[in-house]
Amino acid sequence: MSLSFAKPTTRTIIRTLIPIGTALLAFVVTGFLLLAGGFDPLEAYGLILQGSVGGVREGGETLVRTTSLLLTGLAVGFAFRCKIWNIGAEGQLYFGAIGAVVIALTVVGQIPVFGIIIAIIFAMIFGAGWAAIAGVLKSRLGVNEIIVTVMLNFIAILFVDFLVHGALKAPGFEPQTALIPLTSQLPILIEGTRLHAGFLVAIAAAVLIYLILFKTKTGFSLRATGVNPKASGYAGINVKRSILLTLLISGAVAGIAGACLVQGVNDRLLVGISPGYGFIAIIIALLGREHPLGITFVAIFFGALMSGANLMYQTMGIPVAIAETLQAMVLIFALVGEFFARWKFKEAPK
Repeated sequence: MSLSFAKPTTRTIIRTLIPIGTALLAFVVTGFLLLAGGFDPLEAYGLILQGSVGGVREGGETLVRTTSLLLTGLAVGFAFRCKIWNIGAEGQLYFGAIGAVVIALTVVGQIPVFGIIIAIIFAMIFGAGWAAIAGVLKSRLGVNEIIVTVMLNFIAILFVDFLVHGALKAPGFEPQTALIPLTSQLPILIEGTRLHAGFLVAIAAAVLIYLILFKTKTGFSLRATGVNPKASGYAGINVKRSILLTLLISGAVAGIAGACLVQGVNDRLLVGISPGYGFIAIIIALLGREHPLGITFVAIFFGALMSGANLMYQTMGIPVAIAETLQAMVLIFALVGEFFARWKFKEAPK
């Protein structure tokens, strides 16, 4: 028996190279911006590399950030693949964090292992519930999910501020909750780092999302509904149910990201618990082509950027925001590259 492999087409090769090319181009353009500011771009990029993978601690910090980016990226990518434009992963993350801390601070949170699992489950329920608002409004009333999810982001962030300044505030001056018990905290995977078991949860989520999307009838129905709701309805697919289910799954995954921040990073709920992971997730989902594997690689890349930017700031005084500029550059050039690919091959937008 012989194995044969299809020869990659020019279109496939170009589309594969677009993310790589856009990343390199973004580094070049950002390098010129650094030069204009009086900084050495080679030294800056060297520090980013050193600060992200220069040692066990640095690598662990990169994967800590990757965990939240991967989970929110999967949440957004799953919805986008089903043509549901969930821009609310940040708000769903915040509500997931609320769910995790609420259960962790109860008697249930003091039960070893069980406390961890239940807190994550509650985070999923809270995240899914927050996303369900947009799901119901879209499926029942036809309200645009982009507008709803964007507004829900700000409501969720402000609601957390309200809670940590009021009902859930721990004694003291800082707006934060009490520390959750050790029995509800995610175990550390590598001694001397902050890398927690949430990273394994994120990898498992990526595998599960892939299986749901591409290996199940449910995934096929969800994707078909997004491509052509009318045809899907004629084929017997419950379109309203598919829309709601897509947002429920997406919100649940984003909620896990909130649980990881509470149970693995901060060990409590506090103001600004997320530095914008849910918003960066939109870029990650687009660059990863809404596929779990692509999203995983892009999340690692962005996690390295965010982790390494801290050392760059400490050593050279370059604002950490330069990493955000680099991320934006990658997205802009990727969109230009995608436009070029579609024009080149006369391909209609999906």
